[in-house]
Amino acid sequence: MRIFGIKMNCRKIPLIILLILMCSVFSLYMIFFNHGPPEEILKTNLKKTAGKRVAEDEDELTDSEISWRKFIKDNNYVAIGTLWDSCDGDKDTIGKVILLPDKQTGGIKSRTFVNVTFEEEYNGGELGISVKYNGKDLYDNKWDFCSIDENEEEEDRQVFCPYKPGYHAWITDRKVPKYLPKGTYFSKTWLTDGDGELVACGFSEFVL
Repeated sequence: MRIFGIKMNCRKIPLIILLILMCSVFSLYMIFFNHGPPEEILKTNLKKTAGKRVAEDEDELTDSEISWRKFIKDNNYVAIGTLWDSCDGDKDTIGKVILLPDKQTGGIKSRTFVNVTFEEEYNGGELGISVKYNGKDLYDNKWDFCSIDENEEEEDRQVFCPYKPGYHAWITDRKVPKYLPKGTYFSKTWLTDGDGELVACGFSEFVL
């Protein structure tokens, strides 16, 4: 048998086809799923954040936002998101989302810092998230906030309702899956109380 003018042994054809398929799969992986080293991912997102700040009017930044930005800068973090105590109008920054190298399993992870003060006792509500990939809807979901991590081991749980009035803080890590395709991811999150009123709102955007 001849392929492209070359005489081939029929018994070698399945092996050649297998090699071609393996090369194709590897090429697809490199194009769509190989995120590159964590350092390059962080550098790309740092440039993206810096580009956005150029267009900002620093005189309009709130004291809380200035404080959080100082925290990010002092620790050489790469910020990819912000959380506020409201989604509209005047709002104070109550948290930041950053990217970090995942030194345990490789790749990268996100870390969310939240500092919030409840004026009244918080007895629970709804936590929602909406994710877009390259501008297209990818994922939407909602959970009961007070039971969101009830299946976790006791030492891993972070949510224990109700919360009394006063200051509360959380630090949460989330692994960025290696199977995610390269591209831009944008997410919006929100938290409501038992009456459906917004308690917090936030967003994050990063590039793989």
